[in-house]
Amino acid sequence: MENKDEFNDLFSGNLDEKMDFLNDKKSSSQDGLYKIDLTKAKDKKRGYRSVIRFLPNLSRDGKVNQSAIEKLSHYVDIKNEKELSGWFDSPRNFNEKCPLTDLYFTMTNSKNAILQERSKCLKYSKKYFSYVLIMEDENQPELVGKVMIFSYGKTIRDKILAEKTGEISGIPCNVFDLSNGKDFVVFVKEITTGDDNYPDYKNSMFKPDITSISLYSEEKKSFKNVPLTDGKIDSKYQPKIKEFLLSRDHDIEDFSPKKLTEEQQIKISEISAYLTGKSSTSFASKAPSKSLASEDDFDTNVPSNLSDDDDDDDFFNDID
Repeated sequence: MENKDEFNDLFSGNLDEKMDFLNDKKSSSQDGLYKIDLTKAKDKKRGYRSVIRFLPNLSRDGKVNQSAIEKLSHYVDIKNEKELSGWFDSPRNFNEKCPLTDLYFTMTNSKNAILQERSKCLKYSKKYFSYVLIMEDENQPELVGKVMIFSYGKTIRDKILAEKTGEISGIPCNVFDLSNGKDFVVFVKEITTGDDNYPDYKNSMFKPDITSISLYSEEKKSFKNVPLTDGKIDSKYQPKIKEFLLSRDHDIEDFSPKKLTEEQQIKISEISAYLTGKSSTSFASKAPSKSLASEDDFDTNVPSNLSDDDDDDDFFNDID
């Protein structure tokens, strides 16, 4: 027999609690990502400023995993065909041939100026995902004290590396270290290049002082550094810190690269057909009346698998 209590909300006329999709504050972080929203910057001239602390990756089963997850993705941006636009995780994440990488090089190496121009619809992104503690954010104060996931690109990755090698201060520092890490000041401004606007993180920097992790007191609305004993966190504080690290709502593994689905593979074939002007089942009526490409248009020496040593920024419009 059905439980009538399950249907109380349905007929009570009180459905306000079922309208979370209208709650901007909740939806802005519902995936666990810490988003730098330049539209929320109180001082547009200065840009967006916040302070975060990079955290180690403690798994739910108590293992310490890699501090960041790396993911290669493509964004297809076809202005007049929105149904063909979208994000695709690259098969290169799994050391496999990537059709969008091949398509990009095929078009840029083409002798056809139209194909070269259309290659700009294929954008590339190498992202890293790490846990962070939000320590200051005047633009989104409701996030202060939370453990979230921060998505960043090569600019910040290089700053983390520079700290690890001691390139800047002369003293190597693993910024993820709970006992001897550093807080990170995020400075973001919007930069315009041609017709595109993008966030610039170049002025972001780590604070000079090496400190232990700070824990947030919801009651006092303030942070306090965990005391150290002989340079390490005392065992009596460790359970509290473990509890804190696992207080997050989402895991970075949720953002791990995923294999292309059959539907995505079909869509990529449609994208290729549309951009090169070849016939396509779904978009034949929308594609150019004759093919823009011929055998003579292409450079046959097309790299399909880039090594990790290649500077991808030289090849794609990188989204940082």
